[in-house]
Amino acid sequence: MFFFCFAAWLMLAPLYKAGNRPLPLLLLELAALGILFVLVVRRGRIALPRTLGAAIVLLVLYPLVQLIPLPDGLWRALPGHGEYAAVLDRFAATSGGEWRAISVIPSATEYGLLALLPPLACLLGMLQLSTAHATRVMLLLAILAGAEAVLGLLQVGPSGGGILYFGNEEPGQYVAIGTFVNRNHLAALLAMSLPVIVSLVVVSRHSVRGVHGRTTIAPPSEIMAKRTLLFALAVMILICLFFTRSRAGIATGTLGLACSAFVLARARVARAEASRARFVGYVVLGIALLSIGIALALGTRPLLRVLEAGQLQASADFRWAIYAATLRGATAFLPFGSGLSTYAEVFPRFQIADVGGFIDYAHNDYLQAWMELGLAAPVIVFLLFAAWCSRLSALLRAHADRSFTLLQLGAGLAMVPMMLHSMFDFALHMPGNAMWFASLAGMMFHPGADERSQAGGQARYREALLEPVGHRALEAAIEP
Repeated sequence: MFFFCFAAWLMLAPLYKAGNRPLPLLLLELAALGILFVLVVRRGRIALPRTLGAAIVLLVLYPLVQLIPLPDGLWRALPGHGEYAAVLDRFAATSGGEWRAISVIPSATEYGLLALLPPLACLLGMLQLSTAHATRVMLLLAILAGAEAVLGLLQVGPSGGGILYFGNEEPGQYVAIGTFVNRNHLAALLAMSLPVIVSLVVVSRHSVRGVHGRTTIAPPSEIMAKRTLLFALAVMILICLFFTRSRAGIATGTLGLACSAFVLARARVARAEASRARFVGYVVLGIALLSIGIALALGTRPLLRVLEAGQLQASADFRWAIYAATLRGATAFLPFGSGLSTYAEVFPRFQIADVGGFIDYAHNDYLQAWMELGLAAPVIVFLLFAAWCSRLSALLRAHADRSFTLLQLGAGLAMVPMMLHSMFDFALHMPGNAMWFASLAGMMFHPGADERSQAGGQARYREALLEPVGHRALEAAIEP
């Protein structure tokens, strides 16, 4: 029951503007509280690396520190708070004895802190799933990305998607946005799914299935059908990624695809089949060539328009102006930061004439975190990245020819596009994307089958691998 509720929650998260509205976000947060409560009641042991655990604790506790009230005199002396104190002195009737939080906008920090609940529940929930259920979550991500790709391609046309945009502002001709409000955010989800699908294709080379409680080798026709479905799904996702016309999304998605081909093909090749490297290379090359060919057949002008020198220069100038202003703001609030989720209210103070309009995100999650969390931000990022590198290295040294380990590698590599995309956009601020990113992290850090039940657990894992989506199994040969 826990798995079905958890899976339904994940699948529903991106379907209404990726949860980036107060009401759907509230529902996601309430569900996250329910999941966390279940995890506490079950008292399951959650093993996290020290670096990852420290990063999570710091990420959750530091915004709480920013909400601690301070005496008025101490609050006024905080870096970056003097201007706000001057405004209070001029326009507010204060006695000077009030206590105020470090955060410039405490309500915004509370909002941002609660928004961390769904990704946290995804990470911890994934760690508590069995290997079979965790594998099914990866399959659900592929299915969700495929559904978003179908909708995105239906939105592409000379007159736009019309009602298929579901009330979102139409971004123009030949642009796919799926159920998101921004094409870049759809591109981030699609890019995350590609390495996962490649890892699923890799473990499909020798599929097994259950027959009356026994495991038998699936016939070649069934194996080929599974490979074909996954291959077609990846091609459709990559084509839709092109038609999002997101430069960062396309670049990071293709890079993630290339990284998955390189890493999965060479993970403990000496102990795996000698032909795996060629197989993975052929799969990725086929996906890329077929997708590019179909995209070009549908029309090159919309795809090449985003690469025009004028658009590239305008986009670069716009972002660099925001980055420079954000750095000034971050410096002004060091070392404590302005407060989690206060960027939209604080940035106008540092905004210059070259950046017109209302800027609510820095288009660089790392710089925005630096401004909002101060010195805690680089510490958190360093700990998270160190945990990711350490885990990836451990998986590469492990028996990577085991199916679940290969899927864990695929999940870890699927995080790369989002980590890079966050340098140019704010896709992780979309609750749906953040939840799936955290789920990938949970898959990567999953402890795997328990040694005491590994012999019987592997057979159950083989039988259940693709059962929820109409298949019986999809797995490479597992060494006893």
